[in-house]
Amino acid sequence: MMNDPVTVEPSSEPGKLDRMIRFASEDLARTLDRRAFLKRAGTSAFLFMAAVATGRGLSNPAKVSAAGSNRLTPPQPPQPPAINCSPPGPYCNNGNGALSGCNGAHCFDHLSGGQLVQCRLYYAFYPGGCWTSGSGNSAWTCCDCQCTGGVTCGCAQLSGTPSPLPFGPGSKGH
Repeated sequence: MMNDPVTVEPSSEPGKLDRMIRFASEDLARTLDRRAFLKRAGTSAFLFMAAVATGRGLSNPAKVSAAGSNRLTPPQPPQPPAINCSPPGPYCNNGNGALSGCNGAHCFDHLSGGQLVQCRLYYAFYPGGCWTSGSGNSAWTCCDCQCTGGVTCGCAQLSGTPSPLPFGPGSKGH
């Protein structure tokens, strides 16, 4: 007894589902450009693996949303501890920020009244002009400076770096 193929349900005839899948895949294969498909698939696979290798592919969505747009910001290097010196004036500054008028803990120059003046060690408070000050795990070499015109400032250097020389530029060999 023969059944009409139009009225036969897929589960009643073995292999009907297989034939439908085979015909559909052949039609798809005829309409699809294989080179373009493989190129796109290869590019997608490469990008996925690159994302996994950099740690961005499997990230926690909660962390990603919390990080916002700055998640690509590189980590910042550790900052040195706060300077723990008490100079007789501000830190020597040549216009580029605190300690910019220093060479390590050496006195060099200072911007005073719009003029850049030379500075040297100032011995009024410490016989060597410099001392060591620290708190916690950090120690600073601090130096008092006197500049042309009597202006005073100070320099500092985190210990562990080369020691300051007693005679910097502008000194009179004291």
